[in-house]
Amino acid sequence: MREMEYVWILVFAGILLVIGLVMISLNALLGPREPQIYEDYPYECGVPLYDKDAQTTFHQGYYLLGLLLLLFDIEAAFLFPWSVVYRYLGVFGFIEMFIFIFILTYGLLYAWKKGALDWQFEIEEV
Repeated sequence: MREMEYVWILVFAGILLVIGLVMISLNALLGPREPQIYEDYPYECGVPLYDKDAQTTFHQGYYLLGLLLLLFDIEAAFLFPWSVVYRYLGVFGFIEMFIFIFILTYGLLYAWKKGALDWQFEIEEV
């Protein structure tokens, strides 16, 4: 009888497959036929380029800012599980998280002082 519980997973997967195929078919039948002007246009960092040449370089600050945002988002996401089990950790858990937040704050202040959070970047031409 335990094997019958897995049948619903297969039914759900089949329904998802049918819905996906229907959506793709509707797109092929009802979608536009002629290509768009900017379909092959290079696109980087959320800013469309002004020419078709994708060989321009961008200031490394954009990439540094993206890495910092990703780093702090992941570390902030670590705070949520900690807050759920906080009452079981006691004083040791509180001190450990205080040190963790202190290191995060120090890293943020260091990046801020070095100008990594500055949005005044210029596009460099090759």
